[in-house]
Amino acid sequence: MLATITKRLLQGLIVIIAITVITFVMLRLIPSDPSRTMAPNATEAQLLQLKEQMGIGDPIAVQFAKYVNNLFSGYLGYSYFQKADVVTVIGRALPVTGILLMFAIIISLVFGLILGIIAAIYSNTWIDRLISGFSVLFQSMPNYWVGIILIQIVSVNLKLLPSTGYKNIRYAILPSIVLSLPMTAVLIRNIRASMMDSINQSFVKAAKARGIPSWSLLVRYSFRNSLIPVLTIFGTQLGILLGNSVVVEYVFGYPGIGMQILNAILRRDYYLVQGLVALLSGVFILINMAIDISYIYLDPRIRKAQGGL
Repeated sequence: MLATITKRLLQGLIVIIAITVITFVMLRLIPSDPSRTMAPNATEAQLLQLKEQMGIGDPIAVQFAKYVNNLFSGYLGYSYFQKADVVTVIGRALPVTGILLMFAIIISLVFGLILGIIAAIYSNTWIDRLISGFSVLFQSMPNYWVGIILIQIVSVNLKLLPSTGYKNIRYAILPSIVLSLPMTAVLIRNIRASMMDSINQSFVKAAKARGIPSWSLLVRYSFRNSLIPVLTIFGTQLGILLGNSVVVEYVFGYPGIGMQILNAILRRDYYLVQGLVALLSGVFILINMAIDISYIYLDPRIRKAQGGL
């Protein structure tokens, strides 16, 4: 078990280092000058001085050496566009996005599990077809379009919820609903397929023949056996969820990580982009590592292969 965790951590560290290097180099190869963006009317002499202040006047190799040296000191750089350290900017945006993602994941899991199980139990009936139809609809609708429609109906016409900014949890409800729809649709379809496959397995039929109650068959046998493929889908969907949050936060003017990374890329705010990309990569890697470890507890065959832990 410890060897598995250590291996996953080393793999994740290598991935983060590779992403950091690629991001650092690619940002500086883009034909755009952050100093010109920050001061469009400055003279060439003023731009050179500004580049030195921003730390982008040296060759790329020298810049990278200085950046790595600062990383070992715990310093991620300074955002001249926001007049704050990168850590401070991330610290302001991270809790806001955390609330948004938490709500979206809860909505997706609750409705995805319930509707997926119901569709599997009543497979090939009008209930199954109705739920499957809604899942296709949810996955087909673009996030930005759904967001605009909900803003118009819920915020403008009904005045039930705020539509832009963030002051309290109420501001996260609409964007979290929009963000959760595609993930809910994917979970419904995969849980339905996994449950239907598990229900038809011989061990479930044997348990049913022994007189085990239907609810126990559903929860202890079929559902648990369906969790491994569903967890795999869930891990990949979290990456898509993080990517979709950029669009959703932009539509709702939601001041989270997604909005920060979009503005940072448009402004060529190098150090802020690097810090945000490293953060998102680390979160994604940790989540997938947790999912890989959970396989050991869910599947006895994997547990036996790992040394019987």
